[in-house]
Amino acid sequence: MQIPQEIKDWQDEFIQIRHFLHQHPEIGLQERQTADFIANKLSSWGYEVHAPIGPTGVVGQIKKGHSDKKIGLRADMDCLPIQEETDLPYASQNPGFMHACGHDGHMTVLLAAARYLALKQNFDGTLNFIFQPGEEGLHGAPKMIADGLFDKFPCDQIFGFHNWPNFQKEMIYIEPGVIMASSDRLKIVIQGHGGHASAPDKCLDPTIIGSQLINNLQTIVSRNVNPQKAAVITVGSFVAGDGSTYNVIPDTATILLSIRTLDKKVRQLVLKRVKDMINGLAQAYDVPITIKHRLISLPAQNEIQATTFAQKVAQTVFGNDHVNTHFEPVMASEDFAFMLDKVPGCYALMSNGPSDAYLHSSKYNFNDSIIAPMATYFIKLVETYLG
Repeated sequence: MQIPQEIKDWQDEFIQIRHFLHQHPEIGLQERQTADFIANKLSSWGYEVHAPIGPTGVVGQIKKGHSDKKIGLRADMDCLPIQEETDLPYASQNPGFMHACGHDGHMTVLLAAARYLALKQNFDGTLNFIFQPGEEGLHGAPKMIADGLFDKFPCDQIFGFHNWPNFQKEMIYIEPGVIMASSDRLKIVIQGHGGHASAPDKCLDPTIIGSQLINNLQTIVSRNVNPQKAAVITVGSFVAGDGSTYNVIPDTATILLSIRTLDKKVRQLVLKRVKDMINGLAQAYDVPITIKHRLISLPAQNEIQATTFAQKVAQTVFGNDHVNTHFEPVMASEDFAFMLDKVPGCYALMSNGPSDAYLHSSKYNFNDSIIAPMATYFIKLVETYLG
């Protein structure tokens, strides 16, 4: 693995930066201290810093030479509303918040690459380092885009990555096409008519309607979606009553759904069938049923040419045996998908090593050993594309 000597020399320093960021997590769209920390680092290395882009986003830019080529590198900044239980010496100092998804590591990798590229300037063109807020379901990417991200800082191609636990050690996963799922959330409220359990005939029981809906939802994927396509409909919550009474039929029932697909057309089909089913039950039982729908993310789709380029670069950094170019997409979602929908690019998954804790766990932690190789990957993307 060809890691630059400077990255090796700075490794301890950047591990300390990662630990500092881990100690001071900030929730999505409120990453003000994190943004200031990043902006100060970029500015000290000679970047032209622009902030905020969107609520708290940061872009560091360097232009060199005469080429009109432009490349973007992106990391996410936000933490999760989780109480940390790692017992690490650098555990979160903000009660109820922690970097349980490794965004502290993503920022550190990008900062290490930024420092090296500013020092060496072995490129000709425009380099945009994009630090995005609010990745965790808060639409930080669309907010940056709406604030003119790609109008002010156009990119020919854009690249990012996510650490992933329990993938094969020292393996980077890069494949064209969809690699992560869309995510939609639906809140369904059934407005029945409650009363005493001894007189169900005088009530309109929303739990019966809700139960029927939950059972019927399971037929959508099995009987409407092409078996060769992936889709998931998950009931995350079904709440009726106050949870303490045995003899009261409640007035309302609330169902929370998560829907995930790997294809835009399948997504539209599943959403239509879910809403048709809900409206059909509302008509059949003559009850009001409201639906609040929120798009969390589109499918994350890697563009073919950008991904082929990224694969070749990764092979020079990690070696052919450590680059997986054919793997099953994951059904998790990623806000970077909105950027990939606007600009050709590639999102990679990097093994975070074996772990008993999964992403979004109170015991999760980023693996410091992947800072140097992933920084090298980003460096080589820039130096190769803007060579």
